[in-house]
Amino acid sequence: PAVISRELDRYLPFLATTRILTAAVRAGAGREEAHEVIKGHAVSVALEMRESGASGNDLIERLAADDRLPLERDAIDEALGEPLSFTGAAGVQVTAFAARVERLLAEHPEVEQYRHEDVL
Repeated sequence: PAVISRELDRYLPFLATTRILTAAVRAGAGREEAHEVIKGHAVSVALEMRESGASGNDLIERLAADDRLPLERDAIDEALGEPLSFTGAAGVQVTAFAARVERLLAEHPEVEQYRHEDVL
């Protein structure tokens, strides 16, 4: 759970840019200008994360502070919604995969005894 939480903190703001764009347009921003503002900040944050190895992501703070977007921080947070809504079909896929593994283990119980050799 901690790893997943860190990954969400790190990458969720990038996944949410379409929702933020939609919220900005609904709040009166021009689509093209809002897109450029969001894109500019997103690219800047991504480059900083890549170059410095930073684990944090301040994209949301940057967007909330940019006067070119008619959105306050609470409106951006509302646009983000529930973080798990960004996972799409992942939950269903994981459940299906786990069920398939369980069926295969039941059909071939001997594989539970398999121990791999060290790769490195």
